[in-house]
Amino acid sequence: MPLTELMNYFNDQLQTQARTKSLPKTGFFKADNSYWGRFGNLILGSRFQAIHTFADDALIGYNSDLLVRSATGNSLNIDSIFNSLDSTDQIIHLDRLVRTLHSLNYLQQFDGRKDLLSLQVQPRHIISVVSDHGKTFEKILSDCGLGPERVLLHTRLRDNATLPHFQQALASYRQRGYKIGLHLSEAGDLDLLLKLGLTPDIIFADHPALTTLLIDAPLPSEFDPSLRILVAKKPGIDAKTSSALDGYFFNTEDTLVLPQSAIS
Repeated sequence: MPLTELMNYFNDQLQTQARTKSLPKTGFFKADNSYWGRFGNLILGSRFQAIHTFADDALIGYNSDLLVRSATGNSLNIDSIFNSLDSTDQIIHLDRLVRTLHSLNYLQQFDGRKDLLSLQVQPRHIISVVSDHGKTFEKILSDCGLGPERVLLHTRLRDNATLPHFQQALASYRQRGYKIGLHLSEAGDLDLLLKLGLTPDIIFADHPALTTLLIDAPLPSEFDPSLRILVAKKPGIDAKTSSALDGYFFNTEDTLVLPQSAIS
């Protein structure tokens, strides 16, 4: 199905969901050869960060990142927006809307490639879904012509109380064929990972100090160092760090940012 027709197909479904669940105005539109999303007064866009190996600079895939603007064009923080939502229906809907938007733009920008598509799942989405995690999005990916085996779903653990729910969700993702990733930003995240009882396919080292900690105090043997990705720019990374990490993200200065002229 051509992508524009697919967008219209998704919009029909989204409008039906919005009516039945009393959601804000929602849907996709195309401008400047890119796809954009609406959720109430928010305008949503995509940008992609190439993930390369340290060893030979081979392309692993693309990480998707979200651009959020208000109706007046001001930049907004998506985590703050999710934290402000009280409705589980809105949380679930917005998170799936974002990942569907990234999938459309990935196909638009990188048609014909077979690289990995990395998509973030908001922790509040995981908590809001009771069971069968990944089932609904698998159908969305199928409509896009993408299989779970080409998709990395990554998130952050929250606390000890919700850890069993995250374990259930991540195990469900893996059972459906998705690769799974976890972000580590502070020492507390590392403690939660060790209690999780599940080894992610990818560990994102989001902070330089944490990267150093992982190198100086290695994780147990099941957490292979080659699974770690440093969220950073490659130039300036020393040999000790690069030898312990499998890949890296270009930082935002080097990202491919989709056109923003449609945002007003």
